[in-house]
Amino acid sequence: MIAIPAIDIMNGSCVRLFKGRFDQQTKYSNDPADMARSMEQAGIGHLHLVDLDGARTGAPVNLKTLQDITRATSLKVDFGGGIRNMHDIDKALLSGADKVNLGTFLFKTKDVDKEALENFGPEKLIAAVDIYQGQVAVKGWQEQTGISIADALGNLLARGWIYFSVTDIDRDGTMDGPDPDFYKPIIKAFPMAKIIGGGGVATIDHLNRLRSWGLYAAVTGKAVLEGNISLNDLSEFNKNTHEPGQ
Repeated sequence: MIAIPAIDIMNGSCVRLFKGRFDQQTKYSNDPADMARSMEQAGIGHLHLVDLDGARTGAPVNLKTLQDITRATSLKVDFGGGIRNMHDIDKALLSGADKVNLGTFLFKTKDVDKEALENFGPEKLIAAVDIYQGQVAVKGWQEQTGISIADALGNLLARGWIYFSVTDIDRDGTMDGPDPDFYKPIIKAFPMAKIIGGGGVATIDHLNRLRSWGLYAAVTGKAVLEGNISLNDLSEFNKNTHEPGQ
């Protein structure tokens, strides 16, 4: 399992939300590209970049920030937020994204999962299966779909999807630690899925727990920004694990 730091962008700044609530945010930096450079200098190889403005408005807003980061660093960036059509996926990839996260578009548009795979291939896409109270949440986590995690993963796996970002929204930004009752049943039920976990990570011990449960990768945001996990510690953690292939 590899640990991936996250940068969430709103109004040009690096922020973090509490449990996905836009009215509960903390700002950390006005220079996302500089923050990304610091990550690379510490030995980090991957970045999870979220366009919160895009997630809320329904169209990517921060592709320029993505482009700035991928031009300034060699980080492998997975990007998401506001992707609502095939053109948006293409623009994100052309802006330097290594992979693109699809959430709302994937669950609100009929047969888009098949079309996206045909156009871009499974190695360039991540299904963002964000869970709140047992259901997939979309539109910046502001709307529930009524789709269970079992149905979401089962159906997408059957269609050929490989990568799944599964976030426990109720833990996101809390630093309360990952919930074993949330992740262990998912990993047991879908051993073929490459699951990227997130929500509540605050320490290296939390990352070790996620690794022991069998996750493919884990995202940590607030813990790095708050200094609970240093970039050097994150880099050392990744040196002691097998890095996922691309």
